[in-house]
Amino acid sequence: MDKFFQKLCNFYPHYKLDTKLKKKLFYLIFSLIKIFLKGPFIINFNKFKFYAYPQKKNYSRSLLTKINLHDEGEINFLNKNIDNNSIFIDCGANQGFYSIPIAGHNLETKVYAFEPSPQEMILLKENIKLNNFNNIETLNFAIAEKEGTFNFKDDNLDSNSTKGGFIVDDNQIKSKTSFIEALTLNKFINNLKISDDKKLFIKIDLEGYDFNAIYGCDDIINKFFVLILFEFSKMGINSKIYNFDEFNNFLKKNDLAILDIDLNEISLLDLHNKIDKLEKKYDVLGNFLLIKRKNKNFLKK
Repeated sequence: MDKFFQKLCNFYPHYKLDTKLKKKLFYLIFSLIKIFLKGPFIINFNKFKFYAYPQKKNYSRSLLTKINLHDEGEINFLNKNIDNNSIFIDCGANQGFYSIPIAGHNLETKVYAFEPSPQEMILLKENIKLNNFNNIETLNFAIAEKEGTFNFKDDNLDSNSTKGGFIVDDNQIKSKTSFIEALTLNKFINNLKISDDKKLFIKIDLEGYDFNAIYGCDDIINKFFVLILFEFSKMGINSKIYNFDEFNNFLKKNDLAILDIDLNEISLLDLHNKIDKLEKKYDVLGNFLLIKRKNKNFLKK
């Protein structure tokens, strides 16, 4: 059955499933035979490919169920704005669902993919090898506000987990934790010794610890053109490090604007009001942009 389904994926690659009807037909076939499938299957998006695992409840499986890329709108936005003078930094790279489409679309752009989970790192490297990309460098580190060794809970140890891994406080330690080295983006970027005219595009998805990484960007924000894509979630604003007044002061001090993907400016208070209205079953409000106000007019929708 695996051979049949891979032939189907080859004959009808994802980049050709460009109508709702085609996607529905593909999903119908998959849903009828999925219990017989083992995988992984190679899914072709034209400029890049992914391995998809039908029996794992993670983002790779969604390539077979939702057909589209995860966060496709955000990836398209980044690809419109990234050029040969840009560097893309993927904090919480997972299996490469941002790094690989961006590396494939911008072959001259250097991509740094940070992924602390050893299990996800294996799958990330397999996807990079599948595409034969040489512009992605993988780094098995966490990104945080300060350097050091931290306790890390890897939910990917459960093969059916839909979650990632994250840094935990000492009082949160229960089981399945290990130690992970963390870097700050300030130190990492400064150690690259890049020219001041480089543009940095940073995606941060750290299972609620996005603000830890953002606080570790204060130096480079004021030195380079920096755009940060981050996730605003209940988990994030309930984390130990987050405080509304402190983060609002951080935004004002560094003259940062929060934008949605359509480049509409939104206040931190508005984000809180919106997330308060979310149903309890939802954690994430969405992805938003951080950029210096003087630079926001350079962005393309």
